[in-house]
Amino acid sequence: MNQLNAYLALEIMHDSLERAERQRRARPPRTPRPRVHYDAVTIRRSTADDWIAVERLAELEGRAAPAGPALVAEVDHRILAARSICDGVTFADPFHPTAELVSLLETRARHLGARPRLITRPMRRALAALRH
Repeated sequence: MNQLNAYLALEIMHDSLERAERQRRARPPRTPRPRVHYDAVTIRRSTADDWIAVERLAELEGRAAPAGPALVAEVDHRILAARSICDGVTFADPFHPTAELVSLLETRARHLGARPRLITRPMRRALAALRH
């Protein structure tokens, strides 16, 4: 590499670094999202009075409501997540942070003896197609 090429490469590198630094300074700094902390969460079996809320969660996710009993996660007298005991399908409110609630429901379902689903819905469809 001759001296002129080395000088050009250094100038291009310095220009790129200066542009990157200007762009970084022009962009406002990201503020981290505050982590949602629920003061009290109640995990319990659903009752007949809860089915309207469970059906609403299923409707928000575009699925049919569970046919059998379910576990629900309740925060401030609102059901934000539910998990069917029979088939393990979980429904959660998409407008609230519910990842931790879903995790609590899965843990509670394991404590109650519910088996984790090993075969997913697409796998069941494929198996049903193979049987026919």
